[in-house]
Amino acid sequence: MRDRLFQPSCRNPVFRRDVRSLAGRLRRVLDACVLATLLIVPATARAATPTSADCLTCHGNRDLAGVAPKREGSLFVDGATFASSVHAGLSCAGCHADATEIPHAEKLAPVRCASCHAAVADTLKRGAHGGPGRSGPSCTECHGTHDVRPAASLASDLCSRCHAGVVEDYRLSVHAVGRENGDDNAATCRDCHGSAHAALAQDDPRSPIAHGNIAETCARCHADRQLMIKRRITIPEAAALYTRSVHGRSTNPRAATCNDCHNSHRLLRATNPASSVYRANVPRTCGRCHPAEEKAYEISIHGTALARGVGDSPSCTGCHGEHLIRGPEQAGSPVATGAVTATCSRCHDATGIRETYGLPAGRLSTYEDSFHGLAAKWGSPVVANCASCHGYHDVLPSSDPRSEVSPQRLAETCGKCHPGVGARVLAGPVHLPFTTRANPVLYYVRLIYLLLIVGTIGGMVLHNGLDYAMKLRRHWRRLTGRENPETVHAVTGMQRWFLRMTLSERIQHGLLALSFFTLVYTGFALKFPDGWPFAWFARLEHGYSLRSLVHRIAAVVMVAVSLYHVYYLLTARGRGMLVAMAPRLQDARDLVFNLLYLMGLRATPPAFDRFGYIEKAEYWALIWGTVVMTLTGLILWFTNLSLKWFDRWVLDLATLIHYYEAWLAFLAIVVWHLYQNIANPDVYPMNWTWLSGRIPEEQLRHEHRLEWEREMAREAELESASEPTPGDASEAPDPPDPPGAGHEPRG
Repeated sequence: MRDRLFQPSCRNPVFRRDVRSLAGRLRRVLDACVLATLLIVPATARAATPTSADCLTCHGNRDLAGVAPKREGSLFVDGATFASSVHAGLSCAGCHADATEIPHAEKLAPVRCASCHAAVADTLKRGAHGGPGRSGPSCTECHGTHDVRPAASLASDLCSRCHAGVVEDYRLSVHAVGRENGDDNAATCRDCHGSAHAALAQDDPRSPIAHGNIAETCARCHADRQLMIKRRITIPEAAALYTRSVHGRSTNPRAATCNDCHNSHRLLRATNPASSVYRANVPRTCGRCHPAEEKAYEISIHGTALARGVGDSPSCTGCHGEHLIRGPEQAGSPVATGAVTATCSRCHDATGIRETYGLPAGRLSTYEDSFHGLAAKWGSPVVANCASCHGYHDVLPSSDPRSEVSPQRLAETCGKCHPGVGARVLAGPVHLPFTTRANPVLYYVRLIYLLLIVGTIGGMVLHNGLDYAMKLRRHWRRLTGRENPETVHAVTGMQRWFLRMTLSERIQHGLLALSFFTLVYTGFALKFPDGWPFAWFARLEHGYSLRSLVHRIAAVVMVAVSLYHVYYLLTARGRGMLVAMAPRLQDARDLVFNLLYLMGLRATPPAFDRFGYIEKAEYWALIWGTVVMTLTGLILWFTNLSLKWFDRWVLDLATLIHYYEAWLAFLAIVVWHLYQNIANPDVYPMNWTWLSGRIPEEQLRHEHRLEWEREMAREAELESASEPTPGDASEAPDPPDPPGAGHEPRG
């Protein structure tokens, strides 16, 4: 029995009792150790502030969260995470200043980050996140508690805690995609908004994202041309172009800026159909500020075509430009009065687009040939251009009754500038080509004028060329002593002078010449404003108005001189001149004989009277040209009256004739008249008769032999009649005329 009691067996009840007794004694020993520890540790803490390792003795326990159920969150601190944070060099007591003993108070005071980061805290108070009246995030909500990381490592994920929608938009943008593709310079939140502590609200004028500062903020990157080229930005000068645009120069505080068109966070490429600057979305984007224009565009032929997916149809940027948008009053603007035609012609005169969509040809050329086109090219601020007739945003086809160029509204449209034009303006097409048989009258009149110019001026050039060559040969023979002295015409030495032009005739000639060349210059300046002889005139302030005024004054002077000349022809001398100017069959004979002489087929030239075929051709051409230019000029000058009395094609005909008649007259004067009186070797450097009114006897004998012979005969008759009777001393002969005395020939 005794042996069974002490038998070491787990089934032995005595053994089991002894084990329980031993466990109880061990438990009491452990409790005593714990009690001793609790008594010893506080005593030690009173001697020194606990270290981070001391704190982690408890807070390093992952199960510590349940110790303080009344607190939010866990009291667990991961020692490894804390050691890798920016605060790794600090002790727990550095932030928890009231945890100076263990055990510490159950509830510690909140950590004050400002105790170390006073400057940051002050900045935060003035910013959007911590300013007055703003419930922004606390330090720990952004930076964390014990795992505080460097600011550079904080990405947009941090902002998404409060700005989830904005961050989602950003992740779709070209900036976020760029960063994902390795572009570390692509913009992030802080690049635009500034640092999180200093970030200012959008309504703060100092904020980089304030409406008035957006362009400058975007320009930090987009004004760097090298950076834009490196990033392959399509429009590297966008920022610079915007500053010169109507939006960038506007004083309106709400004028459109970068994010108004491109959006603030979801900046997508223009090729992305979801982009606000995608071609089909541009009208809607611009319509945010220009709703009336958007509405008009939507119903236009351009807007409806774009809505159907016609990518070539112009949108707002197609006419106004993209970043360098300028108003219609600004020089260089594609929608300025003088530039609208060129802007429209980029599509309507482009062969590919025109053929693809079946657009009519010749619109640009027919407009440029019209007075409207000429005046617009010169710079007229009021003359009609494409938009004046077809509309600006609400362009509709002429078949649409709402269109401004439909038959129902055309008179109304033209009446904006030409009041009371009536129904005659509807007669015939508007864009009328002169070079096709679409209008036979204009086509054949133009053809006749071209043939007339080529034939007439060509004949004059041939005639004067032969004349010049003959006189060169004669000059050479004279120098070599082989020319008959009787045939030499040389005005040298003292000789008599004869009156050829009276003062009245010289004044008429001078005013006519002055008005003619003024009309030629100002008329061709309208047609060729970019030519070097006229460009300076076109650049003058109000040059167009000045040109028009000078042209019309010169026209009035020419008409006035012409009317006075009609009166002058009624005087005795005028009647004599008119009789002498009358064409005769002898003039045709003289032309043939003179050509034979110039070609060396006749020994002597024909003898001309007071006016030969050269002067007669000039005179009657002048009469014809003056009448034609006056009539067509009056039709063009008084357009409104002309449109009341005539069909519109009459004005087109007047424009054509006025232009080609001007060329014919100008070339005739240069080739014929100026040669005969300036370049002609017999009178070079100038025939001074138009200034002095007199002609030397030798020139009169050479050029107007019949008149000279008649004058000599008259003088001989006068001399014979004045001879005294023999023995009559009172009838002694008069002394000879002094050298240079004038003799006026009879008409």
